[in-house]
Amino acid sequence: MKNSKNVVLFLILVLVLMWNPVTSYVYYSAHEVYDSKILSFIYWLIPIVGILTIIYIKRKDTVSPRLEGIVFNSAYVGILLGILILINFLIGIFTKPDASPDEVLKREGLIFKPNSAAVYTTVEFNYRADINSLGLRNKEVKVEKEKGTYRILCFGDSWTFGWGVDVEHSWPMQMEDYLKANGYANVEVINCGQGGQFTTTYAQFISKAVPVLKPDLVLVGVLQLDDLAQLFENKLTAVKANVNNPKIFMKAFLGASFGNYLKLIANNNGAIDIRTVWEDNNKGLINDFKGLRQLRFTTLSDTIQTLFRTGNLNPGLLNNYIDFPDRVALFNNPQLPVTQEAIRSMTADFEKMNGVCKATGAALMFVNLPMNYFTGHHVERMPSDVLNAYYLENNHIDSVYAAIAQANQLPYFQLTQHFIDLTEKDKYFFKYDGHPNKAGYLEIAKEIGKHLVEAQYVKK
Repeated sequence: MKNSKNVVLFLILVLVLMWNPVTSYVYYSAHEVYDSKILSFIYWLIPIVGILTIIYIKRKDTVSPRLEGIVFNSAYVGILLGILILINFLIGIFTKPDASPDEVLKREGLIFKPNSAAVYTTVEFNYRADINSLGLRNKEVKVEKEKGTYRILCFGDSWTFGWGVDVEHSWPMQMEDYLKANGYANVEVINCGQGGQFTTTYAQFISKAVPVLKPDLVLVGVLQLDDLAQLFENKLTAVKANVNNPKIFMKAFLGASFGNYLKLIANNNGAIDIRTVWEDNNKGLINDFKGLRQLRFTTLSDTIQTLFRTGNLNPGLLNNYIDFPDRVALFNNPQLPVTQEAIRSMTADFEKMNGVCKATGAALMFVNLPMNYFTGHHVERMPSDVLNAYYLENNHIDSVYAAIAQANQLPYFQLTQHFIDLTEKDKYFFKYDGHPNKAGYLEIAKEIGKHLVEAQYVKK
């Protein structure tokens, strides 16, 4: 009995050594979850309860087999879990060796994970996004540009990435084709777009990619209104998505505690089936809708609801539709405090981008990319689309973008009027997804290409 008691005391001691504020700092200080009060509570509670249990058992001449069994099993499970977390931590240390900048670039990429791929298949499009060795959705390019080459980097969100089409039909690649077809054989255009991003992340990408690739010109494709809205919305959701929320804490805790196991066994050679991911994510979001959010979902057309449930529309759109249904009305009004805050953020982002470009001798241009709200093109998405005729006549976002460019003394180019003048309003955007299709990207490419020629950025 005494030996049994000593074994239990030993296990409790080991448990306390593995679960305490010091080990919490060692394991999680580099992760967002470390700021969670739940994590702090756990890593204080276990050693306190453990020490009190040790004191209690040592003072007792005998301990009931039932209590001894409970303590033994609890300590055993805690130690096993602690060992798994320790191994995960060690994996992170030993699989992240010091590396030269070139090795880091090969491993992490400029934007995406190098040599990865994803397949996007919906009722409206079917394409594969292959990422090159630099971590860009682009054909392979050399880091060092050839003598006499005029290199253009294009940053932006899904409109620049080429959502819905093969990479050769994205506007950066079609613009390169347009310029070469018109005699500018020395031009090299590189697509640096990534879906779901906005000017704050463009600034981060530019600070990483521009010093490496040393372009002559950087084009930043800023999506009409959407990029401005995201500056405020992402800040808002970041505040909401705090790690003290039990569900968010659990996800963050599991990622920080066991994420390195997944990295170790992950198969990076196969292409990810995005539609399956969207379907699972959308189902989870829809099932969690309660009250007003559930009501808003029912206001979407039956077609749109079905497309979300079947993974044909991405979760980012679902969040916009449900949580920010009045986003166009809000951010098209420059007088509102939320819009003014977003304007200040975007102005600061462009100041950072301009600083990086100036340091490397590259020119920077603000390009305003068109959305259907302000150009009259037919896209079936939200109930608020009934107001699009009003936004067509009352477009304030273009003047906001022009003012931001002027504040940073940047050249500015917009395509709004060109898309308004296009007579076939069903031809240039995907009906449900809302992104430009091949024809829409071509119009963007040609107009930007013409502007670069007319403004004499490129020369034969």
